Amino acid sequence: MRTMPITRSTPRRYAITALGALTFLLALASPSAAQIHSAIAGLTFAPVKTPQAQSLTVKDWIHQPTMIGGGFRGDLAERGFKFDATWTQFFQNSPDAGDTRVWDYGGKFDAKMTQDFSNMGWNGVTGTAHVAFRYGDTPLLAGGTFVPTNAALLFPENKDASARVTSLYLSKMFGTNTLLQAGRFDNLDRYEHTFTGGNGIDKFNSLAFVLPPLYARTIPPVAEGVFFTTLREAEPFVTVGLLESTEKGFFKNGATFYASVALPVKFFATPSHYVFTATASGTTATSLDQQPYVFIPALNAPLTTESNAWTFDFTFDQYLIWDPANKTGIGLFGMIGASDSNPSPVDIFGHIGVGGNSPIPNRSQDNFGVGYYFNGISNTLETTLAPLFRTRDENGFEAFYNVAITGWSKVSADVQFIDPFSVGSKTRGFFSIRWKLTF
Repeated sequence: MRTMPITRSTPRRYAITALGALTFLLALASPSAAQIHSAIAGLTFAPVKTPQAQSLTVKDWIHQPTMIGGGFRGDLAERGFKFDATWTQFFQNSPDAGDTRVWDYGGKFDAKMTQDFSNMGWNGVTGTAHVAFRYGDTPLLAGGTFVPTNAALLFPENKDASARVTSLYLSKMFGTNTLLQAGRFDNLDRYEHTFTGGNGIDKFNSLAFVLPPLYARTIPPVAEGVFFTTLREAEPFVTVGLLESTEKGFFKNGATFYASVALPVKFFATPSHYVFTATASGTTATSLDQQPYVFIPALNAPLTTESNAWTFDFTFDQYLIWDPANKTGIGLFGMIGASDSNPSPVDIFGHIGVGGNSPIPNRSQDNFGVGYYFNGISNTLETTLAPLFRTRDENGFEAFYNVAITGWSKVSADVQFIDPFSVGSKTRGFFSIRWKLTF
């Protein structure tokens, strides 16, 4: 399944719209933004501290982490409001159903906001929101692959232009080591690990490293729920939660129980995480049911509906080289997990790799990753598809290098080689350029 290639008119309109949005955001970064800042300051409920005028040099602007900075952002932070906005574009070269290679273009805007309500008297209460907008092409099932090669452009929808509030929840701290969260959660945001995760805009592109398809029947990309977390040394130690199993209405197709525990072990004097995670769902589905990040050819095969699904996995990341002064380094990561196999389309999943900051001198703000994944197709799905075509377990390799052009502009080159799950499909190669701007 593929949308129109970049040579057609629709993506061009997307690009023009995106360019207009960029022009507006660049305008905010200009000196005229001071007028907007003054107007907003006059509407807030808390007193404003008048900062001393400081000239921003071009060098300072290039090295700061966001394109828009200065007093505008600082005064909002004093009132407890923080925001991050990014625009990420993808130029992708991939095979279609045959041997023809095509270029696709797509992009995504992400706006993340947090509001600390302590200055209103609600100590320890924070509100979080994430608004996502995507447009353009997504190479789905390209070359017969099962695991999508571009996770970022799958959400909120995998085609056309779409926008959605993917996160909207409240957090409450009890003391210094207990956290309660309730509302709507973007589970790509929650799956944030040292070398994996990243929503497909900061680290790897493939869904195998962004939100593993092992969770296809238990953790939807967006879900309402509640999580209770205890912290150890300011990091999650034990987390338990209850969330929707699918996006079919508010808990209309079962609930998922979530539990994870981080092992309190240290094998080296460098940062690390060793985590066991389990999920159990009361969902009702078949092995062919489509999910936002499970793409199986649509079939009219009669299937027995199954109830309940579960997963269990172990993840780790371990820095081997670590600079405590700059908090940069290089390390290993990995995951191995299993599921119920029916209705889950994946029975065993694993990935392993290396990543971190660039070892090239004076390029410590660059980052890279190299990873391999194994996606085991469940026996039930394999048997179901056997009359139409034979399937096998899928293997994939991905490598990326992310160049920090400025503090707020990063360009990444990404290459993937995949042995698709369809027997007879030859190894497929994918190449993409990713450009991310942080406003």
